[in-house]
Amino acid sequence: MKHPLAHISPHAPFNLLRSLLFKLRRNVCCVSVSSHYFGLPIYMDWRGTHHFGIGSEVVFDAEGFLVFGTERSSFRQWARPACFYIEKNGRVRVNGYNQIGRGSLVWTLAGGEIVLHGATTNGINKLIAKERIVIGNNTQIAWGVTICDHDFHKTYTDGLANIETAPVIIGRDVWIGMDATILKGVTVGDGAVIAARALVVKDVPARALVAGVPAKVIKTEVDFRG
Repeated sequence: MKHPLAHISPHAPFNLLRSLLFKLRRNVCCVSVSSHYFGLPIYMDWRGTHHFGIGSEVVFDAEGFLVFGTERSSFRQWARPACFYIEKNGRVRVNGYNQIGRGSLVWTLAGGEIVLHGATTNGINKLIAKERIVIGNNTQIAWGVTICDHDFHKTYTDGLANIETAPVIIGRDVWIGMDATILKGVTVGDGAVIAARALVVKDVPARALVAGVPAKVIKTEVDFRG
């Protein structure tokens, strides 16, 4: 089992204090937190930033624990602190052990939701939800990846508004390569591999390897062993 001691650094006392203060916020709901992690739901960089809008919350369940911006990687030398930005009535759900890398942004717009089920991101990632983003267990996300469930702007065809927002669902055991982008309405099947810098705008079958702009299936029945 992974353990936050693997992320201990000289800043540990400051990180632990910041983590405790985060837990005590009224926007944080601890439904089920593992006793393995000192009773804390999060271990976060003391320099990390967070904003909570009215009615927003972070929910820790299923022995939820989040390493937030403190992983021991090369990013610790130069990446900016990680950031929570949760707007009015937004929600982040943390189930099981998860890691958000340094320099990353977790942003839910008003009413949006991000659900983590044991995911690992390596750094400088952007998770941006206006409706819903779900990331499955043991999914691994390389640096520079963006996952966004909306267009930020409205577009029209023949005077009719196009769909602006649609959920993104990423399954279990998925590998997402560096600088890849996953856009609205995409479902990524279990065990799929998304190549570096791929632009994913359509569903990805389970155990498929996709690459390119826009991403297309290159191989099937891929066996990812991350």
